[in-house]
Amino acid sequence: MSLSAHNLSLSLSGTPLLNAIDLDVLPGKISTVLGPNGAGKTSLLRVLVGELAPDTGSVTLNGRALQECPAIQRARTLAVLPQHSLLNFPFTAAEVVMLGRTPHATGIAHDREVVAQALQAVDGDYLANRIYTQLSGGEKQRVHLARVLAQIWESSPDGERYLVLDEPTSSFDLAHQHLTLEVVRSLADKGVGVLMVIHDLNLAARCSDQMFLMQCGNMVISGTPQEVLQRETISRVFQVDASIGVHPLSGTPLVIT
Repeated sequence: MSLSAHNLSLSLSGTPLLNAIDLDVLPGKISTVLGPNGAGKTSLLRVLVGELAPDTGSVTLNGRALQECPAIQRARTLAVLPQHSLLNFPFTAAEVVMLGRTPHATGIAHDREVVAQALQAVDGDYLANRIYTQLSGGEKQRVHLARVLAQIWESSPDGERYLVLDEPTSSFDLAHQHLTLEVVRSLADKGVGVLMVIHDLNLAARCSDQMFLMQCGNMVISGTPQEVLQRETISRVFQVDASIGVHPLSGTPLVIT
């Protein structure tokens, strides 16, 4: 079982965005998509979650074609956090997180418990009764992270769960960047398959089980951080001189530019 792309290609207005992409997001693993601006990372995520239809190829969710999965079943197994979430209603933060419980019929008392736990997981329990539109950008992003956590908080009878995140740490300070990585690791340890687009190669190295490096809509290389983060590859794809060291705490590759 996995969230899988098979031979995906995509063009918009005659511009090729993806070319013959294959990947598997495995339950219990953290996968990251890396690459320079314009590499096709966000387009890949949008195809994987059904926002865009590919020109060729297919997406499967737990062995079933994504477009054949009933919406309610898809919502109970696949949660998505886009790079920008637009919401301009004066909901409280807790009410925003409660939106993640919409696919579930578990009762208001239980859902409130899940909402409280999800907010606590992102260091946002103090935000519960605050008005969402009055929060800072980083606080709003944490609320939306809690919302997608609440959506897949528990095991689903519909199959393995997956969490897709587009640059989830971009609005966060250093402490909350690392908290986010701890949260996704704890989810992976519970069997959730996580796919993240992330720009910071060293953050990605510290949390990834597998990496997908893209350039100009093509998959350059995939594998472990040690396999992907090679000096020659980084220099060629990102057009920078790079050295690869070893992180003194985690032992993961450390990209130095």
